[in-house]
Amino acid sequence: MVTATAIALIGSAAGVAAAQTAPGPAGSAPAAASGPPSPSGLTVEVIGGGTPADERSAIDYTIELRDDGPLPYRHLAVTALLPSGFHVLRASPEPGQSAAVPTWTVDVAPGQKVDIRAQVSAGTVQDLTDGTPIPLADAPDDLVDPSAPGAQAWYSVTACVRQAPGDPPVTCGLSSQLLVKTEDDTRRGVEAIVLLLGLPAAAAGLGAYAWRTRRDPEADP
Repeated sequence: MVTATAIALIGSAAGVAAAQTAPGPAGSAPAAASGPPSPSGLTVEVIGGGTPADERSAIDYTIELRDDGPLPYRHLAVTALLPSGFHVLRASPEPGQSAAVPTWTVDVAPGQKVDIRAQVSAGTVQDLTDGTPIPLADAPDDLVDPSAPGAQAWYSVTACVRQAPGDPPVTCGLSSQLLVKTEDDTRRGVEAIVLLLGLPAAAAGLGAYAWRTRRDPEADP
């Protein structure tokens, strides 16, 4: 299997969390990282992933928000920043429908932990790299086509907490892992269509031959 150099894909708003983790060697995923404790005592952690994922697979994540400070918080905005080609399939609670990115409104009391559970549909390696050739892990000067079987790229799912939508993030956390190129479903679909279209034609040909044979017993086999 071709292994690509790790590529961290992190939203700009998650810069505070990006410094907390770095991709490990190709083939292994770094642990989830939470943002540094904020003056407010709020922390957020993205739990999930941890093992290489196949393209278009469904991946379970938990966004864990904690209030370790002395004050309660109401109507916090928790946003999920997803890589290109990824989207939320389902979540509990459901995110707001009007946000450009998945956003939840959360209340949290001192000493309380609030979990948001989401199932995320993965995109493709080509989505992550925008078609740009990927450096090989064992040969950085060589490049591999992101559409090639076995190509891999790193991605991150990031969650940020804001005191109100549009505010700067109070803290962020992320989880990074590898996405692995799988066999092209489109090609297999085309092959299946060709097969389905070809079967009726073959059946019709055999039926015509059998009919001619019955009409003309001396016809060549």
